[in-house]
Amino acid sequence: MTNISAIIWDFDGVLIDSEPYHIEAEFETTKRFGVPLTMTVAKQYFGLKLEDYFRDLARRYGKNVAVEDMIRAHYETLRKYYREIFPLVPHVIEVLGRLKGRFLMAVGTSREKELAMLALERFSLVRFFDAIVFGDEAKKGKPDPEIFLRAASRLGCAPEETVVVEDAESGFRAARAAGMKLIARRGAHNADYDFSTADFVVEDLREIPPLLMKNGGERVV
Repeated sequence: MTNISAIIWDFDGVLIDSEPYHIEAEFETTKRFGVPLTMTVAKQYFGLKLEDYFRDLARRYGKNVAVEDMIRAHYETLRKYYREIFPLVPHVIEVLGRLKGRFLMAVGTSREKELAMLALERFSLVRFFDAIVFGDEAKKGKPDPEIFLRAASRLGCAPEETVVVEDAESGFRAARAAGMKLIARRGAHNADYDFSTADFVVEDLREIPPLLMKNGGERVV
């Protein structure tokens, strides 16, 4: 993969191994509001902003509930999960450390700042990034490209010089709509996704540096 100057990392499912736990938390919240959420349906919403997710679920199941109440209840659970429970994706620190200084790097996430920062600070990840764009900064969430375009703009890089690392189909579409390259992370939580739009598919983050650097160290330009 040539002519890459910047890497934009998704957050949930790429840096934080949160997806299995997220679904557990979502089941708890939606059950309280009478929404019979299933695993199959939940997977369809990976990568979306929480507000958009719950609003569509209420509409989908015909529940006359206030989205704000669902979000408020869910936030209480998520604060605990981000602060105490969600683990890192394996080898994140190693890979970010290897790429830091060789590429400009940003986080581009649909997750709200308050929640994402709990984990970013817990694992001391902020030091690796030159910019972070959170979901509550954007008018439109993924699959709209706004989050990734904002991140590239803050890095001062053109979309065609940028690669996105994503694990959600909405993020795949957002990266492509932004005109960026795409490295898709495949794991147990998304193994049944369509990865055909990705430039590369990895199962281990340690596969990424060799894709972007010659001889294991020099940036490919």
